[in-house]
Amino acid sequence: MPELSISEYLRPGDLVAIGEATAEPRSLVGQFLDAARGIDGITALCGYTLDDIWHTVPEDHPTVMSYAAHGSLRKLAATGQLHIVPCHLSSLVRFLRNGTLAVDVILMQLPPADADGYHSLGGTVGYLTDALDSARVVLAEINPNMPRTNSSRRIHQSRITATISSENPMPGSPTRPATDVDRTIATNVAALIPDGAALQLGVGAIPAEIAKVIRDRSNLRVRSNLIGDWVLDLVDSGALDIRVEGACVTGMALGSPQLYDFVDGNTGIEFVHLDELLSPAALASCDPFIVVNSALQVDLLGQVNAESLGGLYVGAVGGQVDSFRATRTAKSGLSVIALPATNAAGDKSSLVARLDGPTTSLQSDVDIIATEYGVADLRATTAVQRAERLIAVAAPAHREALRAALECGHRTER
Repeated sequence: MPELSISEYLRPGDLVAIGEATAEPRSLVGQFLDAARGIDGITALCGYTLDDIWHTVPEDHPTVMSYAAHGSLRKLAATGQLHIVPCHLSSLVRFLRNGTLAVDVILMQLPPADADGYHSLGGTVGYLTDALDSARVVLAEINPNMPRTNSSRRIHQSRITATISSENPMPGSPTRPATDVDRTIATNVAALIPDGAALQLGVGAIPAEIAKVIRDRSNLRVRSNLIGDWVLDLVDSGALDIRVEGACVTGMALGSPQLYDFVDGNTGIEFVHLDELLSPAALASCDPFIVVNSALQVDLLGQVNAESLGGLYVGAVGGQVDSFRATRTAKSGLSVIALPATNAAGDKSSLVARLDGPTTSLQSDVDIIATEYGVADLRATTAVQRAERLIAVAAPAHREALRAALECGHRTER
């Protein structure tokens, strides 16, 4: 396959889909952004990126579209340059598969091909696989630093239009150091996790701390669309035995070089598509399937805002609702929101009378809200019971205002 000059493959009006996390081809993205300045109507569809090059995008050259304002896209959101498609991750997959989002060009990063000409998808089995059949052009950055992972989903080199080579390092973990608040929340959540549970934790300080607390568990399973270095903790402790078939199933790994070394060629870690990860058949034996997600706010009904604050989009719908609803198809399940009771300054409560943004997860989708002040179990509760339990896990300085809002709501209803 020839080395490429990306401008030869772009046309005015193209929708260019770019791999996320480890699948983001940093060198190709640099070439693309340079070329897109001179081509009208180009749109870039991005996902999770940690590459600061996106901060340099001039307005609408290209137009940048995403399902999330995560990572480096958050600065584009702050300037109004990020165009959000607020959809479930499962819906994004469907839009790409059925042509609702008709992708013209794919940019992706892959490890070198095997002896039969097949490339592993590496550390990210993402949404691009759903656009491969219809895309006019597939451009790949071949990088030996990309781990070769265990997955039935691969791409043959004959499907790739052209390539470049690079040895860019894999993106590192976005996890910040844990605080005492994070550790307390993690301890509260960990109390909900029994031996034999199947887990989705994602990445971040709280998931990392949860894994440290549950190192003494046994026969755990992981069924998480995103894994971080916490998997290493669980394997090292023996809580997760990856010699057992199906013990660790994921769609994306994002973390340290040690994590990428661990998943490289490891047949005990299976990388699958979202459809397979959350299929009812796969979840039927999960007892329980415990899904832990984060949020920006929770109101007194237990409704969750994971998307925006103060009119600024900073999060995503993402896979939160998909995974929460998957707990209902498992043999048993628990949907958990874990969040600090206040912002970092302590002056704004994360538990609120009214959400300052959209409702990401419905009250009926959420079982547990965990803060550093305890656990609010919302299952089989009335609206008043929910509110009382949520106020009990709010920061003490904000409880009186929440009670006043609750009482005002009662008077209004009467």
